[in-house]
Amino acid sequence: MSSLYLDRKNLGIKLDGQALALYEDGVKKGTAPLHLLERVVLRGNVQLESRVLGALSERNIGLLVLSGRNTEATAMLAARSHGDSLRRLGQYQTSLDDGLRTPLARWLVLVKVRAQQCLLRDALAVRADLRHPLTSALQTLNGISGQLLEDKVDLPLASLRGYEGAAAAAYFTAYVHLFADSLNFSGRKKRPPPDPVNACLSLGYTLLHYDAVRACHTVGLDSMLGFYHDVSFGRESLACDVMEPLRPLMDRWVWQMFRERQLRIEHFCDDNGRCQMNKAGRQCFYGFYESRAGSARRLLRRYGYALAKRYQTVSQADCDIK
Repeated sequence: MSSLYLDRKNLGIKLDGQALALYEDGVKKGTAPLHLLERVVLRGNVQLESRVLGALSERNIGLLVLSGRNTEATAMLAARSHGDSLRRLGQYQTSLDDGLRTPLARWLVLVKVRAQQCLLRDALAVRADLRHPLTSALQTLNGISGQLLEDKVDLPLASLRGYEGAAAAAYFTAYVHLFADSLNFSGRKKRPPPDPVNACLSLGYTLLHYDAVRACHTVGLDSMLGFYHDVSFGRESLACDVMEPLRPLMDRWVWQMFRERQLRIEHFCDDNGRCQMNKAGRQCFYGFYESRAGSARRLLRRYGYALAKRYQTVSQADCDIK
């Protein structure tokens, strides 16, 4: 199974038997067999036949539509959901019980901090010239992970978020040193991304978030109802939860793309303070992401199935009591 990225202006997509037919300015340019596709990612001014959406849904093919001006998702078509409603009942119960939420949240923060430690240790092995900022950040992260392991009582969510915030601050203080000064990367800034590194992180997190939404739907969970991120209008909080430990993996990939000069400063331009990646840069980014995303998607599915099993146990236990 594979992903189809369509990033062109004036592109039309029609259903042609068991394939998607691609038209540019009314001229047929090619086809993509549906049986080979797992997801379709669209960006820019693309026109779809309504039959295309039905065909994608019928075959359980995901669809992600990206804004033409920024890296945010404007529409999603996720996977067909699992039919066991006991999983969602247990998920709803867990979301209302801090005693059930906090062990999951503690696991999430610990796994994310460990992933940050791993990236910085690997960076130190190849960038001995950055020993001071990298080792300083590692000392902070080591202290936080040790605290998370040593505390015998369940920490409240507010404390766990405090640990995560402190870890992120220390981590990004070191992470910025991994990039050339010419990229003007001084820290994580989301809306709008002002520099090439932030533009890449935002696009990568958007793609990873969609894969997390899809993983939640596949196992029959409500992607809007998380255990670490609180309920917020329009936010897929559970997808945010399960992708959180994978953010350092995306950070690693972005660093690798710039370090290996697959992405360069000429792949970006400034649009009134918003850094945008040009078509050549996006093509490079999509290809790199797809070449490595398989491991991330498998991990997201593993997290999803583990949560589904836990939520189902909660629901069954409640039914047995009643």
